[in-house]
Amino acid sequence: MKDLFYILTLLTYLISWVGFGFYFKTLKKEALRLSQIVLFSGFLFHTLFWIIKGWEFWHTQLLSFKDILNFFSWELVAIYFIFTLSPIKAYTVGFFCVPVILFLLGCSYFFPVKIISPFTQYFKSFWFPIHVFSSLFSHGFLIFGVIISIMYILQEREIKKKRLGVFFKKLPPLNYLDKLIEECLYLGFILLTIGMISGVMWSEIAFGEFWRWSPKEVITLILWLIYAMLIHQRILIGWRGKKAAYMFIVGFGIWFISIFVINLMVGGFHTYGS
Repeated sequence: MKDLFYILTLLTYLISWVGFGFYFKTLKKEALRLSQIVLFSGFLFHTLFWIIKGWEFWHTQLLSFKDILNFFSWELVAIYFIFTLSPIKAYTVGFFCVPVILFLLGCSYFFPVKIISPFTQYFKSFWFPIHVFSSLFSHGFLIFGVIISIMYILQEREIKKKRLGVFFKKLPPLNYLDKLIEECLYLGFILLTIGMISGVMWSEIAFGEFWRWSPKEVITLILWLIYAMLIHQRILIGWRGKKAAYMFIVGFGIWFISIFVINLMVGGFHTYGS
């Protein structure tokens, strides 16, 4: 049953992307509404997949790296609908966001099951679930912020060159995109901070040490400092727009190293390669 929901999720997400592509080309509201309905249907299938997966995990305590990628795709859809309900409207983001969702969902299928998290036996403790979910959702807002940042850069370049082409006509105004970047920044930073604090508390209880200076912890700290610097520059100096977008992309590079290099290729504490 779980595999069936995975296939249904993948197909409905793919169909929704075709619809978002049609909306991006025509800007017809009917295409947008239909695409969002299909995407939400896929999200329901995806949620059912995770209900079954959660039940299995609770009893087996086995969670692989491919499941983490799958969860990233689920939370990106959730974040999309969160912003759809917010006052800041950026409807064409679906055309850029859904391919990332499909990519993560596809990767989750091809990654080997044997790459298992070494920490899932601690999941029933108090601090560990807080650490996991806050960290994962902070990553989700980071990925979503990068997507918005790319949209901002594409729009800004066309305006700067005074060549108002396809992106100028189809993408939201720069101030809308900048507000979305700001929302992703603040939410991502708050969740990452909660993830780090809860991780420190859990580490002290589980291992008797608050901080072990593992590669994963160090690179997460670097990512947190980038977030903090960006917020500082935004509030006190007034960094907006392109500078914030590029800094978000730098942060994504750090995140990519943390997830796909440190996690999989570096052995030791807090990695899948141990």
